[in-house]
Amino acid sequence: MVDQYDFEELYANTYTEADQRAYESQPTSEKRFVIAWLLTLLMGPAGAHRWYLNRPVTASLMVLVSIAAVALMVSGFANLGLLCITIIFTWTLIDLIMLLAGSMRDRADLRLAGHRERAGVCSAITMLLLAVGLVFALVVGTSSGVAG
Repeated sequence: MVDQYDFEELYANTYTEADQRAYESQPTSEKRFVIAWLLTLLMGPAGAHRWYLNRPVTASLMVLVSIAAVALMVSGFANLGLLCITIIFTWTLIDLIMLLAGSMRDRADLRLAGHRERAGVCSAITMLLLAVGLVFALVVGTSSGVAG
């Protein structure tokens, strides 16, 4: 049965010039991709990127979870606070991936201006920052484990 398929045809590049023209003719948002990306990197747990993209309900929810995390940590419920921190940082990471992939849009469901031109460079910077952060966490974790 496998010999009945033409795998070269199946896996051929199906993105045609008509697809390119259709993509380029789609309206774009007045919201800029780079600004949304920077807001996600710098103030993601506060939901700043969602405020910028006019998504107030989910932005408010992100703020509430962040405040709950701080309040729980301060009041002595460290496990629940760490759970909230894990949720908010996972949510921010998913938003960052969606933004870089181009699937996060503004409230009117328009693609962000400048995504096509800047997504590659922003993705590379994001990966570099994540790698540096992981190495830093590894060094700090290893140092604190050795120190006792």
